[in-house]
Amino acid sequence: LIQPKTRRTKGLATTTRIKNHHNITLVKEGSFSCYSLGKVEKLMVMLLVVLTWMITVVSALPHCTRTSVIAGQIRSVHLDAATVSVTMAAQVQLGLDETACFFVEVEEAEFPTWNNDSSTRDTYNTTIMHAIHYERAHQLYPIREQYVFGIPQLSSDCICDCPGGDDHCSVGYSYKNCTSSSQGYCVRTYHAHQPSTGCQLPGEADLCCEVTVKPLRNWRFDAVYLGQPLNIARFRYYMLSKRQHNWEIIKDEQFEMETQITSVHFKAITTQPQRIELKKNSIQVQLSGVRAAWQLKESMYFYKIGDPHLTLRHGVPINRFHEHSVNKIGWFRWQEDKQRWDIRNGRIKIQAGHFLSTTNCQQQEYAETYNVDFYESTIKKDEDKEEQESLFLGHPVTKAEKWISNIRLVDRSVTSRQIMVEQNESPGIQLTINFNETTGFTLYYHGSEMGDFSGVVQMDSKSNRYLNITMLKAKGTLIGEVFDSNVEDKMEFAFSSYVGSESSRNVSILIGVPASVNSSKWICLHPYEKADLRKCRWISYSAEPLPLLEMPHGWVQAQGHCVDCNQLSPSNFLSYLNPANWVKGVNGWSEALAVGLEVAFYGVVALIVIALCRRLLCPVVVWSVCSSSGSKKQVREST
Repeated sequence: LIQPKTRRTKGLATTTRIKNHHNITLVKEGSFSCYSLGKVEKLMVMLLVVLTWMITVVSALPHCTRTSVIAGQIRSVHLDAATVSVTMAAQVQLGLDETACFFVEVEEAEFPTWNNDSSTRDTYNTTIMHAIHYERAHQLYPIREQYVFGIPQLSSDCICDCPGGDDHCSVGYSYKNCTSSSQGYCVRTYHAHQPSTGCQLPGEADLCCEVTVKPLRNWRFDAVYLGQPLNIARFRYYMLSKRQHNWEIIKDEQFEMETQITSVHFKAITTQPQRIELKKNSIQVQLSGVRAAWQLKESMYFYKIGDPHLTLRHGVPINRFHEHSVNKIGWFRWQEDKQRWDIRNGRIKIQAGHFLSTTNCQQQEYAETYNVDFYESTIKKDEDKEEQESLFLGHPVTKAEKWISNIRLVDRSVTSRQIMVEQNESPGIQLTINFNETTGFTLYYHGSEMGDFSGVVQMDSKSNRYLNITMLKAKGTLIGEVFDSNVEDKMEFAFSSYVGSESSRNVSILIGVPASVNSSKWICLHPYEKADLRKCRWISYSAEPLPLLEMPHGWVQAQGHCVDCNQLSPSNFLSYLNPANWVKGVNGWSEALAVGLEVAFYGVVALIVIALCRRLLCPVVVWSVCSSSGSKKQVREST
């Protein structure tokens, strides 16, 4: 079916001509190549002009990529109008950052009558180039839930009340408002039955605390729930003209297409009357549906508000909008309508989650901890010094997902409802380029180059396994092969990668590899269609361990600031003789009755003691005094 014929032209380039039953001609010219579809009699004129073009200075011409192309004619029958039309279609496979360059031959009927000659037609066919560049692939994630939260910074100021002395702490303390004037969230707690370590009297001590919650360093975070994304491919269309031995862009148009829809068909590019008027030959682009190879999981994420570059974070449990668990991040929230920080059921949660134990009640020293997660504790040692513990806030999404190049908000306002994720990798997409009427089609491409390379097989802390290759003076498409040894008897896998159009700079690429690649490998690279420039190297293997998640919060030492507490003085004893203090804190008749019974009981006991003293103790004392004085008197009389 295909009979190749080879012809060598001295001093120019190697030309290989292949024909088949579709009259498709493949033409390769040194470092710049083309596919040609059209009549054979037009080909020789085109080749002469192309060879002349190859030695001219190229200024605005993009780097044309070698792509897979399928072209042919389509005959369509309009059943209602009973008409038949013949069009040309070409399917082009493009990868991210690749460019398809082609010429479109114009039929004689489409040239103006005043300039309808073969020289004008051939000049247009070889000096007007069309290019479609796959510029960017990105995903738009809708924000389905959103709220603002802060990292809670907990600090306490407690009073330890020893048994005896003045009453500085009681159960009613926890039901009163805080005296602190801070702008944070404050709750009072009461802790009874504490050890009276360091106190002068035995018994049980009490602890009363004011727990203040403030946002750590006044940071604010935005928690968002991301839904299923919309995948968008952005293309740029160029029309270039060769003028005075230079290529100039005479048309630059950008358009975007959704890749998830099965078929997108619209008139994206129309030739304008730049050089000649094309009345029939408009160019249409159709994109076949392509599912995204990578996307973020539908889940909760968060980022810091105010950062110049958005850093989306994950890897920790995050409360959804209707959740308020203190064991997930996002339980300390900002209420925009009330302009204040709030904790849902905060009084109950803080009082139930605050645990203390006295270490020296006399010196107001105690140990504390909180049954909550994702907070920062501040231990007040003095007015100017604070000690802060480390805090784990997950990891940036870009460190775990190597296919992401950038993440940003579509709109920087606080009401932004979409997040854009730009990709540095994308599966190849298939473009169908349609031309009205029957036209000739020529696809051009530049050659690929590579100087040298080095690399390593890496497995990072997120278990991403990939080849990290740095290439010197490389451009175009490179083909790689990975072997288990330099014998090259068994190839583990192969890959190709487009490295850009600038050969003057070093290029680093990441290639995902299977789990079987877990040791040093023998890798070979060569530019596309240049297997004679193949180079091979041993590359080493390195692996990072999984990160250890440590929650450093435990029991921490703190000290209160009650100066006059736990000091015994005569005033403390005299206060008990004041009857007003006896009924202090009595609420209701039942408590008054209990106090009356206690007073009556102690009164009866006092009367019994007095009676015993009068009947027993006093006579004994009188007798002992009298007997001792009588014996002394007899001694004096005898002397």
